[in-house]
Formats: sequence, C-alpha cells, structure tokens
Amino acid sequence: MKLFKFLRKAEKEIPRNLEKKNIIRKKNVGAVFIQQLIDGEMFGFGEPWQLTSDSLSAVVPILRKFDRDRNYLVLQEIPKAKVNVADSGRINRLSFELKGVKRPVFVRAGTIFKGHGTQSRTSSIGVVLAPKKLNLVEVFCVHASHGISPRSGLSTMIDVVPRKVENVLTSPFKSQMMIWRAAAVRGFRARVTVCPGCGSSKLLQTYEAEIVCMQCGYVISPTLRNDPGNEVVPRIRVGDATNRVRQRTRRDDLITNLDEMRKFNQEVEKMLSKIPADLNSQIGIVIIDSRGVLGLEIFDHPDSWRAFSRSIVHNYADILAKERAGDRLFELKTDKVSDAIRRFLEKAQKLSETSTFKNKISETWMFSGELAGEYTTMGSDVIHLTLKRKATKYA
Repeated sequence: MKLFKFLRKAEKEIPRNLEKKNIIRKKNVGAVFIQQLIDGEMFGFGEPWQLTSDSLSAVVPILRKFDRDRNYLVLQEIPKAKVNVADSGRINRLSFELKGVKRPVFVRAGTIFKGHGTQSRTSSIGVVLAPKKLNLVEVFCVHASHGISPRSGLSTMIDVVPRKVENVLTSPFKSQMMIWRAAAVRGFRARVTVCPGCGSSKLLQTYEAEIVCMQCGYVISPTLRNDPGNEVVPRIRVGDATNRVRQRTRRDDLITNLDEMRKFNQEVEKMLSKIPADLNSQIGIVIIDSRGVLGLEIFDHPDSWRAFSRSIVHNYADILAKERAGDRLFELKTDKVSDAIRRFLEKAQKLSETSTFKNKISETWMFSGELAGEYTTMGSDVIHLTLKRKATKYA
C-alpha cells in the first residue's frame, strides 16, 4: 500500500517538475542567445558606418558566420493573394488566414496593416502564425478618428511603425491611448526647403515633424515652422465609418503621416541608401549614438532581415544625421564600439523576461529592467530579437 501511494505521488510530481524545468529553460533562451552574440562564434559585427566624419552616431551591421536553414517565412514575403487579414470587429484583434502557405509565418511587432474601409492597425508583439488555421493577432489602432468595420480587409505594408510608436510597443505599460498619442502628428507639412545653417537642400523630415539637415545636422523644431493643428480626439466606433472621418483630425492617421514624410524625404533617399542594411550574411544592426548603444535588432536568417532592413534603418536616419561633433570637441571612437556593444549585451543578460504570446509552434517574451525589448522563439531557436534603451517619454 505504501509503495502504491509512493508511485501515485511520484506520478503526479514528475510532470510538474518537468514542466517547471521546461519553463526555466525557455526563460533562459534569450540569455543564451545573447551570450552567443557576446562569444562571437556564430555571429559577428561589421565595421561601424558613419554618415559623416564628425558624426557621433554609427550603424554596426550584425553578420551571421554560418549558413542555416529557415523553417518559417515573414509576412512581407508572402503574396497578398495568399494572406487574408480581416477586421475581427474588435479594436485590439485582427484575424489572419494563410492560403496555400505550408510554413509558419512570423509577424514582427510594429508591422502596419492598412485598413480598407476600417481603421489601420499595428501588431503589438511579435507572433508566429500557424498555417492551415485561423489566427487572431493582438493589435493597436493607428488611426484614432476612423471607425471599425467588421470583416473589412487590411493589407500588409512594408514599413514598420516609426521609432516614436515602437518605443510604446516595447513598454510593459503600453496602452491604446499611448499608441494614439505617439501616432498623431500636428502641423506635419513642412515649408522649409533649405537648411538655415548651411544652405543645403538635403533635408530629412522625421515622424516627429522635425527637419534635420543631412549635410550639417542642423535641427529645425516643428514648433518653429508648422501650421497649428488640432488636438486628436480618439474615438472607438463600430460599424461603417466611411462618412464619419473628420478632416480636422486627419493627422492622427499614421499611414498618411508616413506617406507625407516619405515624399518629403525623396531628395535624401540616395544618402539613406548608403546606410549598410543588405550586406552578405547580414541579419541585423546595432545603432550607436553619443550615449552608447541605442538599440539593436537581429533575425536568425538574412532573408528575414532583408524583408525589414530598409524600413528599420530609415527609422534611425535622424539620429545619424543630427548627432554631430561641434567644432571637433568630441568624436566617436570607433575602436571602442565593440566594448560598448559588449556592455550593452551584458546588461541585457540581467533583464527579467515575461511570456506575452504562446502557441504550439512559438513563444514571445518581453524584457523588463534597465533595457526594453522582446524576442520570439520557435522550439529552442531565437528567430527575432530587439533590444533598446528605455525611452524617456513615449509621446
């Protein structure tokens, strides 16, 4: 009888112990991956790239040293006809159905979905979609004054959300109101055509509506040269909202704001194209500013990185342009960049991790502590990781 009780007790405890060990193992996957970046056996860092010789900022390519297979795709690689994205009727959910796609599909946090007859959204966390089934994905609205239209379609954009919105997504306290505030821009259209500092016409407009001279780094604040705008009044509406959009709140539309920014920046596109984003075996970047490492993003495969590379590096173009060494009083010591990256990664190893999404094929974890970010795993492999310094403000 005692033996029987012992066996029954052991039968109950063993699965629990295995489950507990499994949870601990998964929580450590991010730290193991970061240690691999530090060790440098599987990954390497390219030469720092600066916009000008007096820049205090730089881009450092992350390279993979050995080839590997990839058992998933990213959403931007799939033809539109094979992906059905539909409004679920709830502001925080979209439904995804893959048609004829046999492999799982990764959706990066901050992917933008343009609404057709419904409000546009952005994915709140990185997720992996399972093929041959209906997937529900957590999202945020990025067009506050537009209503919801259940079952209306949305299309996937190449762009990712601007840095201002991404900072909210990496916060553990993120909310829809914070996203609306970050996505809205007042007085977006610019009148300036030449730099007041050096006379150059190579001007970059940021999502925050600053104008930065790519030649000398001069920054023109939006409060000095924009038309007065109206405060955004977020509204959640259910049903057909085609005739309800008010023109006076149009600047709360993230996609329209991005389109205007892109048109303004056409003249400096050649300069932006010089930022190293598509080197052989490149899988990510590290961004260095005057304070050290601002952030990094890495995928496990060059094809995955290539789907986002230009959009991601453009998000940091203003940092590369406006951080300059005035009168050569300071300079970026490129020989110290590797030490700065190591210190940043060592900080990352000490972060806490919280599971934010899980299905049968993947899991996503959010970091909390001195830095912010998240990573997504398939099995024991990290397929995507993003880390950055915490933003001082989100809107």
